[in-house]
Amino acid sequence: MFFLLKFAFRNVLRNRRRTILSGLSIMFAVMIVIYMWSFIMGMMGDVVDLFVQSTSGHIRVVNTEYLKREKMLPLNKNIANYQKVLDVVEKTPGVKLVTPRIKFGVLMEREGKNKPVFGIGIDPQKEEQAMNFSKKIIEGRPIMMGKEEANVGALFARDFGLKVGDTLTVVTQTAHGSISAMNLKVAGIFSFGAAAIDRRTFYMPIDKAQYLLDIPNRVTEIFILLKNENKAPMIAAMLDKEINASGALKYKARAWQEQGFVFIWMMMAKYIYMTIYAIILFFASFTILNTMFMAVMERAKEIGMMKAMGMRNSQVKGVVLLEAAIIGFFSSMIGAFFGGAISYGLSVAGIAFGGGMEGVDMAIPMVMYGKFSLFYIFVGFLMGILFSIIAAIFPALRAARFEPAEALREI
Repeated sequence: MFFLLKFAFRNVLRNRRRTILSGLSIMFAVMIVIYMWSFIMGMMGDVVDLFVQSTSGHIRVVNTEYLKREKMLPLNKNIANYQKVLDVVEKTPGVKLVTPRIKFGVLMEREGKNKPVFGIGIDPQKEEQAMNFSKKIIEGRPIMMGKEEANVGALFARDFGLKVGDTLTVVTQTAHGSISAMNLKVAGIFSFGAAAIDRRTFYMPIDKAQYLLDIPNRVTEIFILLKNENKAPMIAAMLDKEINASGALKYKARAWQEQGFVFIWMMMAKYIYMTIYAIILFFASFTILNTMFMAVMERAKEIGMMKAMGMRNSQVKGVVLLEAAIIGFFSSMIGAFFGGAISYGLSVAGIAFGGGMEGVDMAIPMVMYGKFSLFYIFVGFLMGILFSIIAAIFPALRAARFEPAEALREI
């Protein structure tokens, strides 16, 4: 074995230009694969975290009739005596936090500008626990329960020329269809780093939202965070049974995987990544295959002589595969180092998409961060070696089929 390894090393160093060409293809493939894996997994994590914090929770309880017309935000399809539902949810194993919310639509108008926006009534203390709301305030302070005030998004404030201390007049329909209005003082300006939220959302105390919308002791949804997000479907099914113990099926608990575009988007992102990953490794492997095949054909006479001197077919194949493994090992090691360095930088600095994301009508962060993981680096390193060896199988088989007499005639 040591002889074969030594022989393989000698062959790798014999034609350094060809070795470097093969090595570079594997190195870049491993580097790009690790970088893309880090970026896509980080991006998916950022989008899911934002969606969970701002919109879905890990589970969201709503009126079953509300789901049928959710885009219309039907206030009359609400959760009555919601405190009873809160009590049931809080006693459920695996639940970390639960808080009520009211979501409603408003046609906002100020100084001749108007656009549809979303108002969300919240319990400020609970939301602080849910999403560290105070850390998202970039100017002013969070709203306080019992006060007629609002926190508005940074782009919302910019579009309507609002500053902390200004008055925001909210005009909307109540659950009964009548017109209702309230003047809210802008207590603070927030930024989630996602244009769809920062431009079209404001928060107000839930008690004032109930008064504005004429739904006392009612909310439109109950927002739930879990200790383990992967158990959301199981706990949602459990909550469905407990909340609807009477058998009326009046309320529905929905896991975050069932809500909106995020889960579908995640699956698409994974498939796209796997496709790109396969294409990159295919081209890198093709370079190895081509290089090793050329090396085998050029050394046909040498291989014939070795076989004539007693080298077995298995040893011939072993030499070729060892050459590929050596190239793959060192190239993958360098590629893994640079790929890891890039993914670490991406996890710290992120990629800012800036104004290009302002027109996107989905809750997607304007700054995407990668996810640095030694696991990604290790797997990328192993895959580089594995694909190098796989690509060398055909040249190895070709070399083993050389007959000594025939090979000695090759030039």
